[in-house]
Amino acid sequence: MLVRLREDKLNVAFIAEFSRGKSELINAIFFAGYGQRLLPSSAGRTTMCPTELLYDSSKSHSLQLLPMDTRAFGATATEYKRYLDEWKVIEFDVNSNESMEKAFKHLSQTKRATLQEAEKYEFFDPNNSDDALNIGKDGLIDIACWRYAVINLPHPLLEQGLVIFDTPGLNSTGTEPELTLNMLPNAQAVLFVLAADTGVTKSEADVWR
Repeated sequence: MLVRLREDKLNVAFIAEFSRGKSELINAIFFAGYGQRLLPSSAGRTTMCPTELLYDSSKSHSLQLLPMDTRAFGATATEYKRYLDEWKVIEFDVNSNESMEKAFKHLSQTKRATLQEAEKYEFFDPNNSDDALNIGKDGLIDIACWRYAVINLPHPLLEQGLVIFDTPGLNSTGTEPELTLNMLPNAQAVLFVLAADTGVTKSEADVWR
């Protein structure tokens, strides 16, 4: 509690299923002045890992990425924040749309993995017929390259202490349990984004409950 008081941050979590316009909304709020979408939000190219947007004046303007492989060691993403050498850091120029877009493309990166590896990281359930549809002809499956991302950006709202949590679809609350156990409960506000054309789906109702 003392640490949170000293930080004086306001944490807002954005939660939605895939293709509900959540990343578009974040783009509209924070990046409208750039004249283009900076967070991946187009078809087939979405944010694949939980992403934190904040501003820390003591650090460079950068994207920090925590490799998916770190899940094998049992430590949480929060604990890994104390070990910066475990993260891949990509610096960007805030005055260059091209530089920022190139950096943020990493958020949508995937890699091919064996079914055993995908199951270990909870991206594949052998008892789920829907998951079986994602298996390629090579017997492999696409999983996210990165477990967690932090964007350090000098935006007026972020400079005042606002912190945004962007979750990549509701399935991320299962693949990264820390989200439901720590990060989302500690948020001062949760923005739950629904699509007008689909209404509330079963998976959305389950997460809401």
